[in-house]
Amino acid sequence: MAVTATSILYSAAAARRILGLTKSAKVQIQVWTKVIWVWVKGSRPTLISKEIFKRHFVEWRKAQAVGLQVSYPTGNHYEVRNEDKETSYWVETRPDGIFCTCDDCNNQLEFWGKACCKHGYAVLAHIGYESLSAYLMAQKVVPMPRQASEPAARYSA
Repeated sequence: MAVTATSILYSAAAARRILGLTKSAKVQIQVWTKVIWVWVKGSRPTLISKEIFKRHFVEWRKAQAVGLQVSYPTGNHYEVRNEDKETSYWVETRPDGIFCTCDDCNNQLEFWGKACCKHGYAVLAHIGYESLSAYLMAQKVVPMPRQASEPAARYSA
């Protein structure tokens, strides 16, 4: 099944994790306007807000970042290794975001124009940020005024 902007965010796997079910639990979902309809075999259907799925999307990636090994051989480029899977990806930090060579990051960029995968969250934690928004806020440069404003101008001189 191809990954879409909807399926990457709202999935049966995410519903299982949100509801605390096993990976083998049979789950069906339907994406409605403001909620996700979730049916677990043997239970009555339930509704889960899209906001819960969105929060889970971020929190799941942050949790998956724990234990990844981060190294930075050159400038703003970091290598992120998963020793268990014997994989590694390159992450680049820029003032406008975090960019990774993994499929998850590239899918997010394609669908939403911004992204942060588990490798990106590992780098953010490594450089001292707890969220992508905190990192992006720190990158913004606030221009200084050309002259002091009142009442500060009265007290200079």
